[in-house]
Amino acid sequence: MKKIVILLLVCGLATAGMKVGGRIGYYGGDDPRTGQSASSAVFGGQLTFSLMGLVDLEISGSYASSESDITMGQYLITYIEDEYDQNFQGDTTGLYQYLENEWGWTPDSISSQLLNDYTATFHDIDLGATMKIKIPIGVIPLKPYIGAGGGAHILFSDADILMQVVSEETGGNISIDPYDHVHPGIHGVIGVVFEPPMIPFSVFGEYKYTKPIASSGNEVDGISMFYAGVNLGF
Repeated sequence: MKKIVILLLVCGLATAGMKVGGRIGYYGGDDPRTGQSASSAVFGGQLTFSLMGLVDLEISGSYASSESDITMGQYLITYIEDEYDQNFQGDTTGLYQYLENEWGWTPDSISSQLLNDYTATFHDIDLGATMKIKIPIGVIPLKPYIGAGGGAHILFSDADILMQVVSEETGGNISIDPYDHVHPGIHGVIGVVFEPPMIPFSVFGEYKYTKPIASSGNEVDGISMFYAGVNLGF
């Protein structure tokens, strides 16, 4: 029975009308390594299969990237809390003592190094599949829709110079690797699409909210994206 269902699904996708398109918009989320806002532009593309008249299956991918300025102290407070479960709650003296006693940081360089500014980079590759259900509102070619699906956010975050400084100050005993984790998640979408009759072209606007699951320590909160896109049919 399972093989029959899979065969029917594959045949349905093979015979369904396919559309290809692109999107651009706004990304709203945080850099999990630094805790800084990672809001930025987002762009991507999608393949859409019309399973039935008002139901579409969309396979999509998007990319967002941002940079944020952060001091060494801010970076290390977040990092040590996430990796070593030490919460300084803004206590700079506690951080100084921890770096000296646990990491072997030279006391004379702590105060000067922790106030230096560095640039942290953040990248998010979002891959997902979404089932969308259109809601007809008469004969006009404008249809609102809702949908849901699943996928994964592949996140990268680093501050190369900062990590090099940590390695030098601790004599190579502490090494901070770039943050590169895959976060599976579920998402919901709501939007509206304009599909003129007899023309293989459509325009849509959409809001997507993703809730990452199985995130250790709840390090990644919800991710929002607003975007507009186009589809060309075949």
